[in-house]
Amino acid sequence: MDKIFGLAEKALTLTEERASLLSGNLVNASTPNYKAKDINFDEVMQNAESGGPLTSTSANHISSSLSELGGLPIQYRIPMQTSMDGNTVDPEIERKNFLQNSLKYQVSLSFIQNKTDQILKAIKGD
Repeated sequence: MDKIFGLAEKALTLTEERASLLSGNLVNASTPNYKAKDINFDEVMQNAESGGPLTSTSANHISSSLSELGGLPIQYRIPMQTSMDGNTVDPEIERKNFLQNSLKYQVSLSFIQNKTDQILKAIKGD
């Protein structure tokens, strides 16, 4: 399946996971000392294109799935303006990032749908 859809499948999964991060930021916009989290989508996709994240080769390796997404560490956003309660969430920035992420999701979904349509046409002989 990975060979058929290529990076679009990885992008779709990544945008789903990033949406969860961004929505968590929005939900915690008024939580004292909450630190906004995000990933560098382009860097993660470049990592996926060049062969993906490092994989564990031993059962003794430490799993860090809670602090990584797509093989790269989750980053904490540096606020443009500090708040009195230590919260670094800027709701406007989070909404903008959520919208951009949604558009990337739609593009990936459209690509996969088009590829699926092409495969079905080839199978039917159209």
